[in-house]
Amino acid sequence: MKRWLSLFTAVVMLATLLPTGALRAEAAGTAVLALGADLSDSERESVLSQMGITEEEAASYETIYITNAMEHEYLDDSLGSTVVGTRALSSVLLIPQESGVGLSVETHNISYCTVAMYRNALLTAGVSDAKVIVAAPFSISGTAALIGAVKAYETYSGTEVSDEAFEVATDELVLTGELSEELDSEEISDLIAYLKQQVAEQGLDDPDKLTELVSQAAAEMDLELTDEQISQIVNLLLKLNNLDIDVDTLVSQAQDLYSKIESLGIDIDSEKVGNFITRFISSIWDLIQSFLSK
Repeated sequence: MKRWLSLFTAVVMLATLLPTGALRAEAAGTAVLALGADLSDSERESVLSQMGITEEEAASYETIYITNAMEHEYLDDSLGSTVVGTRALSSVLLIPQESGVGLSVETHNISYCTVAMYRNALLTAGVSDAKVIVAAPFSISGTAALIGAVKAYETYSGTEVSDEAFEVATDELVLTGELSEELDSEEISDLIAYLKQQVAEQGLDDPDKLTELVSQAAAEMDLELTDEQISQIVNLLLKLNNLDIDVDTLVSQAQDLYSKIESLGIDIDSEKVGNFITRFISSIWDLIQSFLSK
């Protein structure tokens, strides 16, 4: 009887891990809608449609507005006032998720910022365990959406993102975009993700060691960086080192990026890449196999 009870318990525990709900939980709190303040009625309708929500659903969410003045405040130093423009259009829907679910991003009508760029920058700003939908009424760069995502997270969590973290996240988004264009490669996001993990884990703050790290990692990824590009990345990493970034959260929330990096031969501690569930399921399966063989 004890053996059958042990088997039943193992099977039940295994079953609870398999449904998709365990891998992607529903919202753990009220969603926050961050709308561009300059959207016309028709543009607002288009944005909500792309987010997959109706006006009635939107009315039940907490709504904040991102103004063009806010865009200039946070983006002028990185992009320049002419690039930022005169209308706030980028909009974001942030749906909080249960702890450990991770950070996911989807985009609509965003021509410049990639999903990986948003995720990297948002993790730097401290955003985690959320589904973020970025949408615009027509094709735009989407850089200003970073503001909406962070402000939406602040509204939901009640935690204020420091100006320093916001600045570094913005710099990271812009630099990643610039290097991706210059090298015609989206693997820059993977490179930055790996380097961030190294800085957070080891507390690296020596420019020479960081230069060596960037050069080595870029070579592993077949990315040919100029000395100026390496210097730009090192400067970003030095800023990152001053932030209080939790390395375990950083790695677990960007697991797919680290899996790609690991496949390129760059060594990453597997204990910090979220292998718990895989190992746990394996151990339960071993228990079942052992029982059946008796």
